[in-house]
Amino acid sequence: QGSILSTTSRKHFDVHDQYERVFAFLDGHPELASWRPYLHRKMGEHCLDILAKPDRLPPADKAEFFHRTADLFRRLKPEGARVDGEAALLEGGWAGYRLRRQAARAGRGAARRAGAVRRVAAGRARTGWASLHARRPLDPELVVYSSSGHRGLLGDPAAIHRAALRIAPRLRGVWVVRDAETAAGLPADVEHVIAGTRRCAEVMARAAFLVNDVPWTGVPAKRPGSTHIHTHQGTPLKYLGADLLDKPGARLGVDVPQLLRRADRWDHSLVASRHAELVYERAYPCHFASARTGSPRNDVLVNGGPSDFRARHGIPDDHTVVLYAPTLRDYRRGGHVDRLDVARLAAGLGADHTLVVRLHPALAAGPARGLGLAELARRGAVLDATDEPDLADVLLAADALITDYSSVMFDYANLDRPIVIHADDWETYRQTRGVYVDLTAEPPGHVTFSQRELTGLFASGRWRDEESARLRARFRSRYCEFEDGRAAERVVRTLLLDEPMPGAVRLPGQATTGRSALASA
Repeated sequence: QGSILSTTSRKHFDVHDQYERVFAFLDGHPELASWRPYLHRKMGEHCLDILAKPDRLPPADKAEFFHRTADLFRRLKPEGARVDGEAALLEGGWAGYRLRRQAARAGRGAARRAGAVRRVAAGRARTGWASLHARRPLDPELVVYSSSGHRGLLGDPAAIHRAALRIAPRLRGVWVVRDAETAAGLPADVEHVIAGTRRCAEVMARAAFLVNDVPWTGVPAKRPGSTHIHTHQGTPLKYLGADLLDKPGARLGVDVPQLLRRADRWDHSLVASRHAELVYERAYPCHFASARTGSPRNDVLVNGGPSDFRARHGIPDDHTVVLYAPTLRDYRRGGHVDRLDVARLAAGLGADHTLVVRLHPALAAGPARGLGLAELARRGAVLDATDEPDLADVLLAADALITDYSSVMFDYANLDRPIVIHADDWETYRQTRGVYVDLTAEPPGHVTFSQRELTGLFASGRWRDEESARLRARFRSRYCEFEDGRAAERVVRTLLLDEPMPGAVRLPGQATTGRSALASA
């Protein structure tokens, strides 16, 4: 019969009975009462979404569906619950709902037309403004930074920025951020511009150096004489760039030719190992030089910097902190899949352990967190660190890492602490996403394939045995090869200032002075 989501029929009325059963279950479990307002609101939004879709309900049945939904919404409304947003439409009548829908459609159409005109005009204005400033000389002391799609002072660019302030305060660093809200979260002394503004176009056109961990988008053509430094976002485990051409599921929404055109702007590609160097040169067959600097953001891990994560979250000093950091799944819609029962895992670790969970940033606002993880964190069963702005602070606080295929394992390996790989869907992930490292053959620690194995590993203490240490040492020697705790300084001195790196550790294939010294052999 196929999915009900692809049919137009009265079968969608079944959703009312399903919600009746959900709330009957809540009635029988008073300890779940805190979920009632959330589920009540989601019920209203879900039913209104069905009603709004043009291909779900027969037109003649829409009024009946609205009335049934409104009745259910009133009957199941928790005492004192506030109703706002779209769900408030259910407290009015069918005629009012239809008028609101018609007005909204008309408004969206007008807004789209006006928005298109504004975007074209603004784009032309920005292009003209950028062209004007592109005729002015480059500012040799202006460095423009961005990270993670203009999300703020993060990652390798942030580490380079901090090192530049210390080593070369004459350099002027300007951050590109996505909006005013992001700008408000920056330290008061950090100069910034909002992406897409005329001021941003001016700064981008004049900068001698541009530093980013993702490809720049919506920027003017690269000016001769400017230097683009690309830091990446960690050591590569899964397929990137041109390698995605053979993985249609993994490249969904990725314009590979455009990605390669943007990568062709890079002058320097920072790497932490020869593995990363070879992968990036294969995945991005462009004209950059690989710079064997190490990862600037990992300097704090190599040097054992301070962390206030435990104190801020009230974790007892004698607790063993286990960090669980899963990654996305490209073969599942939305990217999330529950590979572990984290409540069972936390209980199995024991009372003297704290389980910290950090979801991939793309899942931060998803249903996995809204329904499951948030409730477990509220009850104190786990600690949710998904919103922690500084990943290094979380890693420094953890005594062990459990992950599946997240590149965070390469960063955490710098701490030389136990890592456990939970690979229960390894074959599926390998086939659909593509990987550069066989984690079952070259793991950073023990590998488990079921929750029972994982629980047993920690219960027995084998998670930190000699075999774990041996595997980790081999892994670190290969994938943390150029990490010596001075990566950010190395970038500033050799790439921004073009001066020797005093006292630098001589790395394989790397000379001792100047920018050319950092180019791969």
